[in-house]
Amino acid sequence: MAFATLTPGSKREVMIEGATILLVHVGPSVRAIDGICTHEGGLLVDGTLEDSNIVCPVHGATFDSETGGVVTDPDGVVPPVGMAKPLHRYETKVEGGVVWVDLD
Repeated sequence: MAFATLTPGSKREVMIEGATILLVHVGPSVRAIDGICTHEGGLLVDGTLEDSNIVCPVHGATFDSETGGVVTDPDGVVPPVGMAKPLHRYETKVEGGVVWVDLD
């Protein structure tokens, strides 16, 4: 995906080799995490970006876009005990104006 199309503070869902990935442009970096909530399967692209956190639109689980970790659980349970599990985080780089995501 072209880096120029991902403005600061925005997010975009992409499919890479069958995986739903959420790209988030926070500060100078582009982060990549799983695009589907681990609690109820909500599409995180439809959620809100609050600072560097993604809030699921279904039940409000909140994830750190840098680490994929659970910030708040939708049931009010303190992580890591709740229903939401951490999202996988993928390495990214911007090269030649293109955002690259490493799925390994």
